[in-house]
Amino acid sequence: MKFFLILILLSTIYGCKQTPKKEVQHFKETERWFFWSVDWHPTKNRLVAGGSNDTFLKLFSSTNLQPIKNYPYKGTITNTKWHPTKNKLAITVQDGKSKSALLNVDTNEKIALDSITNDGARALGWNHSGELLAVGDNEGYLILFDEKGNLLKRINTKQKSIIGLDWHPDENLIVAVGEKITLYYYESDSIQHIEDRNEEILMLCVAWHPEGKLFVTGDYGDFIAHHPPLLQYWTYEGERIKSIKESKAEYRNIQWTADGALLATASEKIRLWNKEGDLIVEETTKNLLWGLDWNKDASKLVATDDKGKIIIWDSNLVRLNELQF
Repeated sequence: MKFFLILILLSTIYGCKQTPKKEVQHFKETERWFFWSVDWHPTKNRLVAGGSNDTFLKLFSSTNLQPIKNYPYKGTITNTKWHPTKNKLAITVQDGKSKSALLNVDTNEKIALDSITNDGARALGWNHSGELLAVGDNEGYLILFDEKGNLLKRINTKQKSIIGLDWHPDENLIVAVGEKITLYYYESDSIQHIEDRNEEILMLCVAWHPEGKLFVTGDYGDFIAHHPPLLQYWTYEGERIKSIKESKAEYRNIQWTADGALLATASEKIRLWNKEGDLIVEETTKNLLWGLDWNKDASKLVATDDKGKIIIWDSNLVRLNELQF
């Protein structure tokens, strides 16, 4: 069954029940678009942000947030991931107006990523070496490409949709999330499923700790049924370590620092946690946060909100800069 997506546009309505089967977009031509994703370049002082409503993929200076270049794109850009060592960008889209693609930022060459459902995709990630790219699409398929965009495998995970994924930092092992957790082992081409709750709660994001011994998931929750959004820590094998009930809105994104000291989470607040799941610091934001990423040395953190703003903090959550579109 096709699995469409919702854009929650009113940040004050935190009690809305998420629908696992569909998330229906509510956009009018007069409504402001916003950035779904933001990604810090691994070697350059650049940020890339992509968003909704037939706008642009936007490249910014991470020093002063000045625009560098716009790449016109139809539909909604749901995710962007820089290649770990090259000036190349993977992009996922939905709405059926454009194809997910690889973009060479030096040459502007764009290579379409085939075998993804017309409904598009949200989950995206390169493996540690940059030799493999994984896309999780809106029909529950995990699709693997080589670095040049050639199709390698297309795996039916039996999920309704894959919303988030992350590669293990050292192994070709993927953890993917939707209505449950899926571990995919590339070398053996095998799958392991982990049931999260007795209720079907949509998970939106997942991140391996840089040491590779645990991963963390963030979900949507269901306030009508009295199921708050959970931030959950899991062992390598998929055993639950800890469940945290802290957020008043869904966890849209989570990102570890490169050294694994801090986990940043994006919801109705920006929060930093340690490896043990203790809350270190939090700051309130005016709007719901969506995109999230650290720079390489973890001195700065960038996020986007659902009203078209890009915000940069330092590692203590002191606000350094912001840009409103």
